[in-house]
Amino acid sequence: MKQRRTRRKKYNWEVEIAKGNTNKFYHSTDWDELRERVLTRDKGKCQFFLGNWNDGIHFPKVIKIVDADTVHHIKSIKERPDLALDINNCISLSFEAHEIIEERHRWTWRKKKKPLTKERW
Repeated sequence: MKQRRTRRKKYNWEVEIAKGNTNKFYHSTDWDELRERVLTRDKGKCQFFLGNWNDGIHFPKVIKIVDADTVHHIKSIKERPDLALDINNCISLSFEAHEIIEERHRWTWRKKKKPLTKERW
């Protein structure tokens, strides 16, 4: 278990996220507690690569057992701030699966273009 900091103040996260304070939310004790509960519920395994969950667009190529280290909001907190602390709106994913679902994976595998001419200094 993670050593948690003490709760200093009670926030209305729906209002704070609507203002644009998502970074503040992800660094809060409330998020730490929810994240631990979601990882415990899913037994620390990536639900995407187990084939238990997909978003209708992305599907795993191979079913395999992978440890989860990321918790993903199914419905984005920017779209639905009222579901920010709802355990049923969260799913355990591995880093690789999270990158696939957020569509950031295509930039990591991009090949660098060769320069047109060789620099000589």
